[in-house]
Amino acid sequence: MNKTVFTNNPLNRTANLRNDVNWINSIKQDQKTNYIIFYNEKPLINPSSDHSKNSEIKLFNFNQLGNLLDEAQYLVFLGQNEGESFFAVDLSNIEQIKENKNIIEESKFIDVRSIAPNLSSESTGILAQAKSMISWNNTYTYCTKCSGVKLETKDAGYKKLCNSCKTEFFPRVDPVVIMLPTYEDKCLLGRQKIFPPRMYSALAGFLEPGETIEDAVKREINEESGLTAIDVEYKFTQPWPFPFQLMIGCLANVENDILNLDNDELEDAVWLSREDLNRVFVGKSPQRIWIPPAMAIAHQLIVHWMHN
Repeated sequence: MNKTVFTNNPLNRTANLRNDVNWINSIKQDQKTNYIIFYNEKPLINPSSDHSKNSEIKLFNFNQLGNLLDEAQYLVFLGQNEGESFFAVDLSNIEQIKENKNIIEESKFIDVRSIAPNLSSESTGILAQAKSMISWNNTYTYCTKCSGVKLETKDAGYKKLCNSCKTEFFPRVDPVVIMLPTYEDKCLLGRQKIFPPRMYSALAGFLEPGETIEDAVKREINEESGLTAIDVEYKFTQPWPFPFQLMIGCLANVENDILNLDNDELEDAVWLSREDLNRVFVGKSPQRIWIPPAMAIAHQLIVHWMHN
Protein backbone atom coordinates (compact mmCIF):
# COMPACT_ATOMS: atom_id res chain seq x y z
CA MET A 1 0.00 0.00 0.00
CA ASN A 2 3.00 2.34 0.21
CA LYS A 3 2.47 3.38 -3.41
CA THR A 4 -1.18 4.29 -2.99
CA VAL A 5 -1.95 7.90 -3.85
CA PHE A 6 -1.43 10.37 -0.95
CA THR A 7 0.18 7.76 1.35
CA ASN A 8 3.91 7.98 0.65
CA ASN A 9 4.98 11.33 2.12
CA PRO A 10 8.81 11.29 2.39
CA LEU A 11 9.05 14.39 4.62
CA ASN A 12 10.26 14.33 8.21
CA ARG A 13 7.77 16.77 9.70
CA THR A 14 10.20 17.80 12.50
CA ALA A 15 7.22 18.89 14.61
CA ASN A 16 9.51 19.70 17.53
CA LEU A 17 10.94 22.67 15.60
CA ARG A 18 7.71 24.29 14.41
CA ASN A 19 7.46 26.62 17.40
CA ASP A 20 11.11 27.70 17.11
CA VAL A 21 10.57 31.02 15.34
CA ASN A 22 14.28 31.71 14.97
CA TRP A 23 14.92 28.33 13.37
CA ILE A 24 11.97 28.67 10.98
CA ASN A 25 13.18 32.14 9.93
CA SER A 26 16.74 30.87 9.49
CA ILE A 27 15.78 28.22 6.93
CA LYS A 28 13.48 30.42 4.84
CA GLN A 29 16.34 31.92 2.82
CA ASP A 30 18.36 28.71 2.62
CA GLN A 31 18.95 27.73 -1.01
CA LYS A 32 17.95 24.17 -0.09
CA THR A 33 14.50 25.34 1.01
CA ASN A 34 11.63 24.69 -1.41
CA TYR A 35 8.33 26.53 -1.65
CA ILE A 36 5.12 25.06 -3.10
CA ILE A 37 2.67 27.75 -4.26
CA PHE A 38 -1.09 27.36 -3.82
CA TYR A 39 -3.81 29.52 -5.33
CA ASN A 40 -7.41 28.81 -4.30
CA GLU A 41 -6.11 25.56 -2.79
CA LYS A 42 -4.63 24.42 -6.11
CA PRO A 43 -0.85 23.79 -6.29
CA LEU A 44 1.32 25.06 -9.13
CA ILE A 45 2.26 22.08 -11.29
CA ASN A 46 4.64 21.49 -14.18
CA PRO A 47 2.41 19.26 -16.33
CA SER A 48 4.16 16.62 -18.42
CA SER A 49 3.30 16.38 -22.11
CA ASP A 50 5.02 12.99 -22.20
CA HIS A 51 2.61 10.35 -20.91
CA SER A 52 5.54 8.13 -19.92
CA LYS A 53 6.77 10.74 -17.43
CA ASN A 54 5.17 12.15 -14.30
CA SER A 55 4.09 15.74 -13.93
CA GLU A 56 5.93 17.56 -11.14
CA ILE A 57 5.23 20.02 -8.35
CA LYS A 58 6.84 23.33 -9.31
CA LEU A 59 9.28 24.30 -6.57
CA PHE A 60 10.73 27.74 -5.83
CA ASN A 61 13.52 29.05 -3.63
CA PHE A 62 13.45 32.21 -1.53
CA ASN A 63 15.12 34.41 -4.15
CA GLN A 64 12.66 33.40 -6.86
CA LEU A 65 9.64 34.44 -4.78
CA GLY A 66 11.10 37.55 -3.14
CA ASN A 67 8.47 39.92 -1.75
CA LEU A 68 5.66 37.46 -2.53
CA LEU A 69 6.46 35.61 0.69
CA ASP A 70 5.82 38.78 2.69
CA GLU A 71 2.44 39.16 0.99
CA ALA A 72 1.44 35.48 1.32
CA GLN A 73 -1.85 34.69 2.99
CA TYR A 74 -0.34 31.67 4.76
CA LEU A 75 3.08 30.06 4.99
CA VAL A 76 3.10 26.50 6.35
CA PHE A 77 6.23 24.52 7.17
CA LEU A 78 5.87 20.95 5.89
CA GLY A 79 9.12 19.27 6.90
CA GLN A 80 12.48 18.16 5.58
CA ASN A 81 13.85 15.48 3.30
CA GLU A 82 17.52 14.75 2.54
CA GLY A 83 18.66 18.11 3.87
CA GLU A 84 16.01 20.14 2.06
CA SER A 85 13.14 22.00 3.75
CA PHE A 86 9.63 22.42 2.31
CA PHE A 87 7.00 25.12 2.81
CA ALA A 88 3.50 25.50 1.36
CA VAL A 89 2.62 29.10 0.44
CA ASP A 90 -0.94 30.33 -0.05
CA LEU A 91 -1.00 33.23 -2.54
CA SER A 92 -4.77 33.24 -3.04
CA ASN A 93 -4.88 36.88 -1.94
CA ILE A 94 -2.64 37.93 -4.84
CA GLU A 95 -4.87 37.63 -7.90
CA GLN A 96 -2.22 38.93 -10.30
CA ILE A 97 -0.03 35.93 -9.50
CA LYS A 98 -1.85 34.05 -12.27
CA GLU A 99 -0.52 36.55 -14.82
CA ASN A 100 3.02 36.66 -13.41
CA LYS A 101 4.95 35.01 -16.24
CA ASN A 102 8.17 34.90 -14.21
CA ILE A 103 6.38 32.64 -11.72
CA ILE A 104 3.94 30.71 -13.87
CA GLU A 105 5.94 30.13 -17.07
CA GLU A 106 4.54 26.86 -18.51
CA SER A 107 3.06 25.73 -15.19
CA LYS A 108 -0.60 25.62 -14.14
CA PHE A 109 -2.60 25.73 -10.93
CA ILE A 110 -4.28 22.31 -10.96
CA ASP A 111 -6.74 20.71 -8.53
CA VAL A 112 -4.96 18.09 -6.40
CA ARG A 113 -7.58 15.42 -7.12
CA SER A 114 -7.18 15.92 -10.87
CA ILE A 115 -3.38 15.88 -11.02
CA ALA A 116 -2.66 13.21 -8.38
CA PRO A 117 -2.72 10.22 -10.80
CA ASN A 118 -0.03 11.94 -12.89
CA LEU A 119 2.40 12.59 -10.02
CA SER A 120 4.85 10.34 -8.21
CA SER A 121 3.51 8.74 -5.02
CA GLU A 122 5.99 10.83 -3.00
CA SER A 123 4.67 14.05 -4.56
CA THR A 124 1.07 13.13 -3.80
CA GLY A 125 2.08 12.43 -0.19
CA ILE A 126 3.57 15.91 0.13
CA LEU A 127 0.51 17.49 -1.50
CA ALA A 128 -1.84 15.61 0.83
CA GLN A 129 -0.15 17.29 3.77
CA ALA A 130 0.17 20.69 2.09
CA LYS A 131 -3.38 20.82 0.73
CA SER A 132 -4.94 19.80 4.05
CA MET A 133 -2.90 22.37 5.96
CA ILE A 134 -3.76 25.17 3.54
CA SER A 135 -7.45 24.18 3.77
CA TRP A 136 -7.32 24.12 7.57
CA ASN A 137 -5.68 27.54 7.77
CA ASN A 138 -8.29 28.96 5.41
CA THR A 139 -11.16 27.39 7.36
CA TYR A 140 -10.16 28.38 10.88
CA THR A 141 -9.65 32.13 10.77
CA TYR A 142 -11.83 33.40 13.65
CA CYS A 143 -12.23 32.31 17.27
CA THR A 144 -15.34 30.20 17.85
CA LYS A 145 -15.63 31.54 21.41
CA CYS A 146 -14.98 35.27 20.86
CA SER A 147 -17.18 36.88 18.24
CA GLY A 148 -15.22 38.64 15.49
CA VAL A 149 -11.75 37.96 16.94
CA LYS A 150 -9.29 36.87 14.26
CA LEU A 151 -6.93 34.05 15.16
CA GLU A 152 -3.16 34.46 15.09
CA THR A 153 -1.16 31.81 13.23
CA LYS A 154 1.49 30.04 15.30
CA ASP A 155 3.91 27.10 15.02
CA ALA A 156 4.63 27.66 11.33
CA GLY A 157 0.97 27.18 10.41
CA TYR A 158 0.10 24.31 12.78
CA LYS A 159 -1.63 26.26 15.54
CA LYS A 160 -4.08 29.15 15.80
CA LEU A 161 -4.27 31.32 18.91
CA CYS A 162 -7.03 33.65 20.09
CA ASN A 163 -5.27 36.54 21.80
CA SER A 164 -8.53 37.43 23.56
CA CYS A 165 -9.47 34.20 25.36
CA LYS A 166 -6.12 32.42 24.79
CA THR A 167 -7.82 29.37 23.27
CA GLU A 168 -5.53 27.33 21.01
CA PHE A 169 -6.79 25.59 17.86
CA PHE A 170 -4.99 22.74 16.14
CA PRO A 171 -5.37 21.06 12.72
CA ARG A 172 -8.21 18.58 12.56
CA VAL A 173 -8.47 15.27 10.78
CA ASP A 174 -11.92 13.86 9.98
CA PRO A 175 -11.86 10.03 10.18
CA VAL A 176 -14.02 8.15 7.66
CA VAL A 177 -14.59 4.40 7.64
CA ILE A 178 -14.77 2.86 4.19
CA MET A 179 -15.62 -0.81 4.07
CA LEU A 180 -16.34 -3.74 1.85
CA PRO A 181 -19.09 -6.03 3.23
CA THR A 182 -18.48 -9.65 2.27
CA TYR A 183 -20.64 -12.77 2.40
CA GLU A 184 -19.31 -16.18 1.35
CA ASP A 185 -17.65 -15.62 -2.05
CA LYS A 186 -19.02 -12.18 -2.91
CA CYS A 187 -18.71 -8.56 -1.82
CA LEU A 188 -21.21 -5.72 -1.76
CA LEU A 189 -20.80 -2.50 -3.72
CA GLY A 190 -23.20 0.40 -3.35
CA ARG A 191 -24.23 3.28 -5.53
CA GLN A 192 -25.13 6.80 -4.35
CA LYS A 193 -27.30 9.13 -6.39
CA ILE A 194 -24.43 11.58 -6.79
CA PHE A 195 -22.16 8.97 -8.42
CA PRO A 196 -21.47 9.07 -12.17
CA PRO A 197 -23.68 6.69 -14.17
CA ARG A 198 -23.10 2.98 -13.45
CA MET A 199 -20.34 3.58 -10.89
CA TYR A 200 -20.44 1.45 -7.73
CA SER A 201 -18.11 1.68 -4.76
CA ALA A 202 -17.41 0.53 -1.20
CA LEU A 203 -19.69 1.82 1.57
CA ALA A 204 -18.43 4.71 3.69
CA GLY A 205 -19.31 7.11 6.48
CA PHE A 206 -17.83 9.43 9.11
CA LEU A 207 -16.95 8.21 12.58
CA GLU A 208 -19.14 9.69 15.27
CA PRO A 209 -17.98 10.93 18.71
CA GLY A 210 -17.38 8.13 21.21
CA GLU A 211 -17.36 5.47 18.49
CA THR A 212 -14.71 2.87 17.67
CA ILE A 213 -13.70 2.07 14.10
CA GLU A 214 -15.34 -1.34 14.40
CA ASP A 215 -18.60 0.10 15.70
CA ALA A 216 -18.66 2.74 12.97
CA VAL A 217 -18.20 0.07 10.28
CA LYS A 218 -21.02 -2.04 11.71
CA ARG A 219 -23.32 0.96 12.11
CA GLU A 220 -22.74 2.30 8.60
CA ILE A 221 -23.25 -1.12 7.00
CA ASN A 222 -26.50 -1.63 8.89
CA GLU A 223 -27.79 1.89 8.25
CA GLU A 224 -27.07 1.81 4.52
CA SER A 225 -27.76 -1.81 3.56
CA GLY A 226 -29.67 -3.38 6.46
CA LEU A 227 -26.93 -6.00 6.86
CA THR A 228 -25.44 -7.07 10.19
CA ALA A 229 -21.65 -7.30 10.32
CA ILE A 230 -20.24 -10.22 12.29
CA ASP A 231 -16.60 -9.12 12.41
CA VAL A 232 -14.51 -6.25 11.10
CA GLU A 233 -10.96 -6.46 9.80
CA TYR A 234 -8.88 -3.28 9.46
CA LYS A 235 -6.71 -3.24 6.30
CA PHE A 236 -5.12 0.18 5.59
CA THR A 237 -5.64 3.94 5.57
CA GLN A 238 -5.35 6.77 3.09
CA PRO A 239 -5.12 10.53 3.71
CA TRP A 240 -7.80 12.22 1.60
CA PRO A 241 -7.12 15.98 1.56
CA PHE A 242 -10.62 17.14 0.56
CA PRO A 243 -10.29 18.92 2.85
CA PHE A 244 -8.69 16.89 5.68
CA GLN A 245 -10.08 13.37 5.90
CA LEU A 246 -8.45 10.07 6.81
CA MET A 247 -10.01 7.10 5.04
CA ILE A 248 -9.88 3.92 7.16
CA GLY A 249 -10.25 0.86 4.96
CA CYS A 250 -11.87 -2.29 6.37
CA LEU A 251 -13.40 -5.60 5.34
CA ALA A 252 -16.49 -6.84 7.16
CA ASN A 253 -18.15 -10.26 7.09
CA VAL A 254 -21.95 -10.07 7.32
CA GLU A 255 -24.60 -12.55 8.51
CA ASN A 256 -26.46 -12.93 5.21
CA ASP A 257 -26.95 -11.33 1.81
CA ILE A 258 -30.51 -10.02 2.31
CA LEU A 259 -30.51 -6.28 1.58
CA ASN A 260 -32.76 -3.61 3.02
CA LEU A 261 -31.37 -0.42 1.49
CA ASP A 262 -31.76 3.05 2.93
CA ASN A 263 -32.70 4.85 -0.28
CA ASP A 264 -31.52 8.17 1.12
CA GLU A 265 -28.03 6.67 1.42
CA LEU A 266 -27.89 4.20 -1.46
CA GLU A 267 -29.68 4.26 -4.78
CA ASP A 268 -28.69 0.67 -5.48
CA ALA A 269 -26.33 -2.09 -4.34
CA VAL A 270 -25.01 -5.25 -5.98
CA TRP A 271 -23.35 -8.43 -4.77
CA LEU A 272 -20.35 -9.28 -6.97
CA SER A 273 -18.14 -12.37 -7.03
CA ARG A 274 -14.46 -12.27 -7.93
CA GLU A 275 -15.39 -13.42 -11.43
CA ASP A 276 -17.90 -10.58 -11.69
CA LEU A 277 -15.21 -8.10 -10.65
CA ASN A 278 -12.76 -9.50 -13.19
CA ARG A 279 -15.37 -8.74 -15.86
CA VAL A 280 -15.72 -5.21 -14.44
CA PHE A 281 -11.96 -4.66 -14.70
CA VAL A 282 -11.79 -5.75 -18.34
CA GLY A 283 -14.88 -3.77 -19.30
CA LYS A 284 -17.12 -6.79 -19.89
CA SER A 285 -19.62 -6.38 -17.04
CA PRO A 286 -23.12 -7.19 -18.35
CA GLN A 287 -24.48 -4.22 -16.37
CA ARG A 288 -21.55 -2.04 -17.55
CA ILE A 289 -20.63 -1.45 -13.90
CA TRP A 290 -17.37 0.31 -13.12
CA ILE A 291 -15.57 1.14 -9.88
CA PRO A 292 -13.52 4.12 -8.63
CA PRO A 293 -10.02 4.56 -10.13
CA ALA A 294 -6.85 3.17 -8.61
CA MET A 295 -6.12 6.36 -6.64
CA ALA A 296 -9.17 5.71 -4.43
CA ILE A 297 -8.94 3.48 -1.37
CA ALA A 298 -12.23 1.84 -2.44
CA HIS A 299 -10.43 0.50 -5.51
CA GLN A 300 -7.59 -0.80 -3.34
CA LEU A 301 -10.00 -2.55 -0.96
CA ILE A 302 -11.72 -4.28 -3.86
CA VAL A 303 -8.43 -5.40 -5.42
CA HIS A 304 -7.16 -6.62 -2.02
CA TRP A 305 -10.28 -8.73 -1.49
CA MET A 306 -10.10 -10.13 -5.03
CA HIS A 307 -6.58 -11.46 -4.49
CA ASN A 308 -7.05 -12.90 -1.01
